[in-house]
This record gives sequence, structure tokens and C-alpha cells, in this order.
Amino acid sequence: MRVTGVRKMANLACQALVVYFLLALPAAAQELLPAPELGPGGLWAAGWIHPTTGDLRADLAAAEQQGRILALFWERPGCEYCADLHLNSLRRPELRAFVTGPFYAVRLQRFGDSEIVDLDGETYTEREIAIRHRVLGTPTIEFHLADGTEVFRIPGAAAPAVLLAAFEFVTLGGYLHASFADWLEVRGLL
Repeated sequence: MRVTGVRKMANLACQALVVYFLLALPAAAQELLPAPELGPGGLWAAGWIHPTTGDLRADLAAAEQQGRILALFWERPGCEYCADLHLNSLRRPELRAFVTGPFYAVRLQRFGDSEIVDLDGETYTEREIAIRHRVLGTPTIEFHLADGTEVFRIPGAAAPAVLLAAFEFVTLGGYLHASFADWLEVRGLL
């Protein structure tokens, strides 16, 4: 990646953090869906997140078969930002409905030791695939089209409004003609 690309990503990450802290107002408890529980591996249990088949090509094919976009959720046990994602953002009915509609979510552990077949057919541990996919922190959500092309990612925590805008950005093909910063600005989020 060129230096300008790194600067753009860093700028976008900083903007997303500012927006997160400005917009992260707690929702009334009665407006939220039931809270998830921690699963045996220390990750938040969510019925709408599919376990990986152990082969990301098969996960991608399952998404394609259902007419959905593959969303890879990279998390780790004990991640406070992952907890916020599951206990705040993804408990909001409007966001959850949107996420579970057009997306086929699969969760991977950023530092996991399970062997997984990557999208190119090569086998690595989850930790190694995370490195190959340039996943630095958690949570990170990658979006892949049916041909395996990554079209966008959400690196880190995001306010619910920004998270919803990101899922819309992918679903509506915003990445084809606008930057995510422009997408947020048009929606009054920047």
C-alpha cells in the first residue's frame, strides 16, 4: 500500500474514532434486543453469526448461495471494543435487522490457533490469516463479494450510526463511486 493510502486509512480511522465518541449515546434499555452471553471460548454468543466451516471458500460459497455478502468478524476474547460492538451496537434492532439481512457473518479469532483454509485455498492458522488480511486490531469486519474480493472493512469500534452507514456503504455499492468519508459526510455523520 502506498504512503498516501496509509495516511488515508489513518485519517479515516481517526475520523471514525471522533465520530464514535461524539455519537455513542446510550440507547434506552427497552429499545435494545436481549444481551448476548459470553460463549465458552470467551467470545460473545450470537445466533446470527455463523461458525466458520474451516474453509473461507466454503463460507464465501454459503454466503453466495444465500445471495449475501460475506462479513468476516475478527474478534478476540477479552476485547472491550468487541464487547461494546455486541452489547451496544448490535443489540439495536434497526442495525441488527440490516446486518442479518444482506450479510452472512462469520467470526474468526484474531489470535486463534485453529487451522483455516484461506480464500486462496492455502491453509493457515486464524492468527496467520489475520496477518495476511492485514487485521491489526479487534473488532475488524471485512466484507467480501462472491468472487472473494474485499470491498471494504471496518477497522475497530464504531458508533451505531457509523456502523449502519458502513453496512449500507457495502450493500448499496457505495465503494464503487465514493470514499467512506464522503459517504459519512453526505449522511451528516462527519
